[in-house]
Amino acid sequence: MTSWDVHHPPRADGRTVLVTGGNAGIGYFVAEQLAGAGATVLLGCRDAARAEAAMTAIRSVHPSASLRFLPLDLADRPSLPSSVDRLTAPLDAVVLNAGVMIEGPDPDERTFAINHLGHFALTALLAPYLSPTSRVVTTGSFVAKSASFPAHEHEGKRAYARSKLAQMLFGFELARRGGVVSVVNHPGGALDTLTPSRPPVHTRPGGPHPQRLLLQGKDAGAWPAVRCVLDPEVHSGQLWGPRMFGLRGVPRLEPVRGILADEELAKSVWERSIELTGLDPWAAMRSARRPSPHGLK
Repeated sequence: MTSWDVHHPPRADGRTVLVTGGNAGIGYFVAEQLAGAGATVLLGCRDAARAEAAMTAIRSVHPSASLRFLPLDLADRPSLPSSVDRLTAPLDAVVLNAGVMIEGPDPDERTFAINHLGHFALTALLAPYLSPTSRVVTTGSFVAKSASFPAHEHEGKRAYARSKLAQMLFGFELARRGGVVSVVNHPGGALDTLTPSRPPVHTRPGGPHPQRLLLQGKDAGAWPAVRCVLDPEVHSGQLWGPRMFGLRGVPRLEPVRGILADEELAKSVWERSIELTGLDPWAAMRSARRPSPHGLK
């Protein structure tokens, strides 16, 4: 495996990448870094004003960045076909990054619906725009490794962990079924307090930040996903995360083990996801035909 420079990744000129949740948090920095490498980046998010703010921030760092806004609401699955219909160009990669942590009563169903089922359905709908060499990069979380099914505790953080476990199992099962290059990553411990300012998207709070000894900012949290998109030596079925204890540092290849390697559980999550969405990404990819490249409508 060749060395990887997180500050100077390979050029991505001529490539088109969709980043869900690309207007904020880790997704913003994934979009910024890919745009800096020359990719055309589609920011998939709900709010046009927030997407515009993110594009302004990215262009303050990379003035020639090629950026587009794709209206996308993962919580509203019936709206996803119309969002995908705005595409007319093939995608070289899609980064399934968007995620929410919902607190309050009974967060499981809503968190699972947005973080996992929304991405599961979106991947199926994107099938006509994906080729066998396109990369579907699923961003999970290290907290997923300690999650479990079925749910016995209904608290926001645990619901989030279960939704991320489902996402990661989806990514590995997609790799086994084929049709695209499916890679899974996680950002480690990425905090707002350690994240550089990107007005008007994010302003870093002042004061000392002792967490940096163990954790990192969301700019560094984006590094594994960016490597999964751009490194020619990344392969389907792999897991990438930060080098130092899985919490911070440059991205490295991690072993897939424990609950993440449970193929029977992954198959059951896949089949249940088909039941809940009425869509099957693998079947869609087998029958899809790619359109002519003309960008966004």
